[in-house]
Amino acid sequence: MTTQTMILLLIPLLLIQLILMIINLINVIKKEKTKYLNKAVWIIFILLLGYIGNIGYLILEGGNDDSD
Repeated sequence: MTTQTMILLLIPLLLIQLILMIINLINVIKKEKTKYLNKAVWIIFILLLGYIGNIGYLILEGGNDDSD
């Protein structure tokens, strides 16, 4: 497999990661209160842990239910 082929295979994964990151960052910033961790920690997790941070946020904080 050539380098060019590898790059072409990675582009969709990187785009999905970027879209997830943007959506989750907007969501965490808009929320008044998060359930499990404070906003700063979620932002760090989302930015630094990649898919794990994004999926963890979606599982733990998921949805738009701001009614606590």
